[in-house]
Amino acid sequence: MEELNNHTPWQVAKYEEMAKTNDSVYFDVDDFEEVIDHYVIRGQYKEAFDVTSYAVALHPGSVPLMLKKAQLLATFNKENDALSLLARVERLEPTNYDIYLTRGAIYSQMQNYQKAIEEYNKAVAGADDPDYVYCNIAIEYENLGNFDKTLEYLDKALKVNPDNDLAIYEAAYCFDLLSLTDEGITFFQNLIDRNPYSTEAWFNLGVSYINAGMYEKALEALEYSIAIDNDHEHSWFHKGYALSLLDRHQEAIGAYEASMSEEDTDAMKLYYIGECHEKLEDYQNAITFYTRCSKVDPQIADAWIGIGVCEIELGNINKALKFLKHGITMDTENISYLCLLANTYFLLNEFELAKETYQTALEKDPADEETWLEYAEALSGMKEFDHAQKILSNAMDLHPGKNTILYAMAAILFLGKKPDQGMFCLEEAFTNDEQGLETLIKRFPKLKENNNFMDALENLSV
Repeated sequence: MEELNNHTPWQVAKYEEMAKTNDSVYFDVDDFEEVIDHYVIRGQYKEAFDVTSYAVALHPGSVPLMLKKAQLLATFNKENDALSLLARVERLEPTNYDIYLTRGAIYSQMQNYQKAIEEYNKAVAGADDPDYVYCNIAIEYENLGNFDKTLEYLDKALKVNPDNDLAIYEAAYCFDLLSLTDEGITFFQNLIDRNPYSTEAWFNLGVSYINAGMYEKALEALEYSIAIDNDHEHSWFHKGYALSLLDRHQEAIGAYEASMSEEDTDAMKLYYIGECHEKLEDYQNAITFYTRCSKVDPQIADAWIGIGVCEIELGNINKALKFLKHGITMDTENISYLCLLANTYFLLNEFELAKETYQTALEKDPADEETWLEYAEALSGMKEFDHAQKILSNAMDLHPGKNTILYAMAAILFLGKKPDQGMFCLEEAFTNDEQGLETLIKRFPKLKENNNFMDALENLSV
């Protein structure tokens, strides 16, 4: 008989019709299972339980129906009743491995993970898909915090079925959680040796290489993944990410776009494309993509901040201010955002607001060295060298031995016409780290116009 509306099985239609008139319904076990599954799939657990109870009364010796009833009892948090029923089922049919799978799931729900493992281990021998049973055991070990055992059982699952995507992603999650980057690379390399055409193995190897900072290797692995499955959107997306990390932003845009379908509304993909345009100094296109991102998901603060940064680069400072303020309302603790806002106030000659904003950033996170440096740099731009010197003195107290701060202090002293003190700081900083000198001149380009500093440089090179 055809399904009603091509969705509802005829058994369900008949059962519901008879229930309305309180007529008795007789189905065989398979038909009852069809009705129960229909309700379970739709999340109608009460209806499913009512049908199951009725069906078990009609077929009291049916193991499949009793198993379904046990599963539904657990759904209603009646785990002990479910376990009692499973004990009866086991006496009827002790070789039915679905009993152990169901019991394992119930113990897991009860957070008795060790007992769940025991039951799943009993189920492995007779399971149709032992790899998924191994995955269940792995997840229970994960619940216990035993990640060595988790990975051991995921490896067992993949030896049975190298295409088990659940096992691959659980393994990737564990390596990422434990920051075991090298171990993850080895794991996925071994998996590829066993199954060289596994898209997911190549993909996760690529992600592992990204985590290890090996971007060229990541790119190679992701291209293998795409060669196997050209429609694998995650591989295209991570290829874009790897390319952007290699400063190949135009190619990254192409990869990000390849990861998107026409109806794709993934806000973060739009954001990353915008970020690539920004890195290419194509600010108008960057704004276009950041704006699209913010329309899809208005809660992504980075998109609003990105628009603000691009507007600054385009010279639209007042316009930028509006977007920066909006972005900060979503992430008030973000120190980088606050520093951007402070710098924007400086550009608008709103000096007191700028200082207040930098001060707020320092209060929120006095350990952030970059904030101290940016504040001092901004003050030097206003020729408030004494104030900048005080800021850096406070930074030195909080960050003793930080050479970047010492270099910055030298710059402020030279620019503030205190060359003798500046020379002392410069010599000490240069002795500790010669390479920092180049960074100093980039941060304080006015030093090149300072005769005392240029003379000091000649003395240093001698």
